[in-house]
Formats: sequence, structure tokens, C-alpha cells
Amino acid sequence: MRIASFFLLLLGLLSCGESANRPVDVFVWDQLRAHEDPEQVEPVGKCDVDGFLAEMERFPWHEQAREALKFRKNSPTLSVTDLKTDRSFFISSAVDDKDRLGYFIGYIHPGEEGTRARRYVSIYEVEQMEAIREMVVLFFRRDEDALKRLLAEQPKYMDTRDNTSWEKYLKMKQKFI
Repeated sequence: MRIASFFLLLLGLLSCGESANRPVDVFVWDQLRAHEDPEQVEPVGKCDVDGFLAEMERFPWHEQAREALKFRKNSPTLSVTDLKTDRSFFISSAVDDKDRLGYFIGYIHPGEEGTRARRYVSIYEVEQMEAIREMVVLFFRRDEDALKRLLAEQPKYMDTRDNTSWEKYLKMKQKFI
């Protein structure tokens, strides 16, 4: 009996030390409104493609983009993270001085092993919400090749490396393990 208890205790201790980066087959989403502090954003919860698409429909894109322009605050953003593949997809909106609404799409994916940047961020300009819906479906299907092809059809805004958010990402991910 003691031997069995010892092995169960040892197994429990070893499992507590597992990496927070192990795959978890779940998607989580969050939102950032124009007046909110991006450092305080927490995941809303788990989601599937239909739930996320419904949140996209409900989100007040134009109103929030106007508020962001008026107060020079954050771009309103909805994002979803696939904890299994360590990839994220976000949608931000903005208005120009003529009140025309546009969107920025971000695709965040793991960096190459051994590089300082844990994740890369590619951002594109997209005019139509219909194209964004199609991208979201591909993201949830984990069809990276098709998603990258569709993204490549959009004007690229920028590429960057994410050196700062990795630890915050791992802490968020730990909540869902």
C-alpha cells in the first residue's frame, strides 16, 4: 500500500511540473473595448466557431472605432486563441476621418525554435466582414494553408515579432489546462 501511495504521489508531483505550453484542445476568446486597458484584458471563456461568429455580429464595431478615434485609445478588438496550436487570430476596427469603417486582421503564430521572438504577428487590412468570417472559419478548422492563402490576398499592413506577450499568454493558457 505504501509503495502504491508513493508512486501516486510521485506521479502527481511530476504532473504538476508539466509545461504550460502543452497542447490543450480548446479555443478561448477575449474582447478589448476602446476604453479598456489592454494589460487588463482577460479571456471571456471557451468558444467554438458559431459562438465566436455570433460575438462578431454583436460587437459594436463602428461605435467602438469612433470612440477609439475620439479618445485616441485602443483599437476595439475581438481575438480567439487556439491553445492546441498556439495560434491566435484577432480582428480590430478603425474609422478614418470620413467615418469609413475598416478592419485589421492579425494572425499570431509560433516563432521558429531558438529565436528570441516566441511568436510572430502578421497584420492585414480587410474591408469586408464577409472575408473575415471566412478567415475565422478556416482558423477554427485549423486549416492554416487555406487561411494563409486567403490572408495573402489582403493588403499586408505589417509583420512583427511578439517578444513581450508570451509569458502573459502562457499564464492565460494555464487557466484552461
